[in-house]
Amino acid sequence: MKTTPALPKSGMKSKNGQNNLSLLVGLLFIFITAGFSSGRSFPAKKMHGVWQYKAIYKNSVSILSPDKDDTMLIDTKKSIFHYSIKSLNKDIGGTFQCVSSPLDSSPYQKTLMFQYQPSNSVRRFHIMLLHDDSLIIREGNTYFHYSKRKP
Repeated sequence: MKTTPALPKSGMKSKNGQNNLSLLVGLLFIFITAGFSSGRSFPAKKMHGVWQYKAIYKNSVSILSPDKDDTMLIDTKKSIFHYSIKSLNKDIGGTFQCVSSPLDSSPYQKTLMFQYQPSNSVRRFHIMLLHDDSLIIREGNTYFHYSKRKP
């Protein structure tokens, strides 16, 4: 009469000495630490500061040659923004939020939502690039390029 070997009961060690529960916990840990989430790690603190406009492109065509005084302030501590573009006669600010947008095709899958004051209108800018000294955001097919101003 042929018998099949008994399977280890829950909590008991198998032949190779590993506990089934330990294996399951180990695999779960690997999936979590391997970054089962999508998108890159997002360094929000790098956004804080004064950014100088370098270029604005729409449909890959430059639509602005910025002045050295054309800037955008992003204060991550107070969640406020303010920008000034002299040639476009823009000087406006408000509050902002940085929100996850997992279906977005941008590398960080993050969106800056600017709520303008006093109009309460909202614009959404996808973060395409964020380094210590450079930032690129996109609204539709318009790309805004910045470099960080030194303090």
